[in-house]
Amino acid sequence: MAYSRTLEELELATRREADMVNSEFVSSDEVRAYINQSWAELYDRIILFDQEYLLRKVDITSTGAGEYDLSVVAPTCIVRTIKLTYPGDGYTAGEIVELPDMILGSTSIATAMVDSVDPVTGAITALHLVGGGYGYKVTSSSNTLTLACSSSIAGSSAQVSAYLESEVYKCKGVWYQAGSAGFYNPLRRFSWDEQNLLRQTGIYEASRTLPLYRIATIMGREKLLIAPDTLGGTYQIWFYPSPPKMLSDDDRIDGRAGWDEWVVKDAAIKCLLKEESVEQASAIKAIRDEVWARFQLHASNRDASQPERIRDVRLLSRRYGYWR
Repeated sequence: MAYSRTLEELELATRREADMVNSEFVSSDEVRAYINQSWAELYDRIILFDQEYLLRKVDITSTGAGEYDLSVVAPTCIVRTIKLTYPGDGYTAGEIVELPDMILGSTSIATAMVDSVDPVTGAITALHLVGGGYGYKVTSSSNTLTLACSSSIAGSSAQVSAYLESEVYKCKGVWYQAGSAGFYNPLRRFSWDEQNLLRQTGIYEASRTLPLYRIATIMGREKLLIAPDTLGGTYQIWFYPSPPKMLSDDDRIDGRAGWDEWVVKDAAIKCLLKEESVEQASAIKAIRDEVWARFQLHASNRDASQPERIRDVRLLSRRYGYWR
């Protein structure tokens, strides 16, 4: 991460750009909301370049099923919102508490700040999320988990309800590994109306070819659909996660070579438009578009000495079986 800025730094830079450093016309919460909106748009543009800047992967062990709920079988959920369900005791206002996943474990732990406590018992009366945790899973069709708060104060305990959202935004591709060893084979995506046909006996020789896949959002859940059903192996799903929302002062975005300046200028434009300073917003928009032109030129090809080439579909199809 050669060049990055925290949310606190981005807010100050945005206020300076909009000449609102000492202004109360736009609150801190509003500026930060604008920054997150602008960051989400830049994030979307980065993904459109398809240059693997933000790629992530998860492995799924095949059970022979034709449909996998990614929220259940892979750590692809994020804690974005919480609600206090049990107040605990012995806490102090301003304390940071961790919210570990008490069911399946997590690769990142969400954190919350205690806003207020009971003056006698120290029981939490209000808290808010300051750091969303990644890498969670759910155990049922419900996306709500009860998490226990941990504290540095001995004997303190509290519980919150955390709502888990999918962080799968776009699928880059799915690879398949037969058995427990061997190399991964990239899979092709089947057409939506082909899946029932592919599962019929004799139509698709599953023993001699690889399965096909499709990613779908069904009833708000991300699903990996496989046709035909397989008997064993591992699926490796490569995906672009949803843009993380910056909550605390220390949350940061990777600006690479100053790309985050686009976020600053776009957020400043939003602030100025609220103030109805259209002329000043237009001037910053022109500079923002110049930043985008530079960013677009360099970000669209991250391998400077390797130009893009036409896809070799014959090489892609060299597998242990054949396609029908």
